[in-house]
Amino acid sequence: MADTILLVEDEVLVRMAICHHLEDSGCNVLEATDADEALSLLVRHPEIDAVFTDVRMPGSIDGLGLAKWVIEHRPHIAVAVTSGDTAKDTVVKESCGAKAFPKPYNFEDVTRHIQEAIRHRRHN
Repeated sequence: MADTILLVEDEVLVRMAICHHLEDSGCNVLEATDADEALSLLVRHPEIDAVFTDVRMPGSIDGLGLAKWVIEHRPHIAVAVTSGDTAKDTVVKESCGAKAFPKPYNFEDVTRHIQEAIRHRRHN
């Protein structure tokens, strides 16, 4: 069974690059350009195993708000965030406990973390 990842990134080239890498790693990927679209996908796709979101995005909530929502409402879903603002790493850990990846991030590291987090949740 392939893992299903919800990728939330407003920068199209960044989103395309990590999406291709995740798909090449055997994941199914759903894409959203902001947290509002991501919330809609979360409601319609119960098969989502993980969310990987940028922090700074347009919309009614940012990626940090999205991460908090997922952790509160869908605790079975693994969450990781990324930001070009290194100060956000500490904020992420303190506010929601999600793994933070500073931009630019290593695609292999992100993929490995997400897949390990999914496996961990499935066995607990």
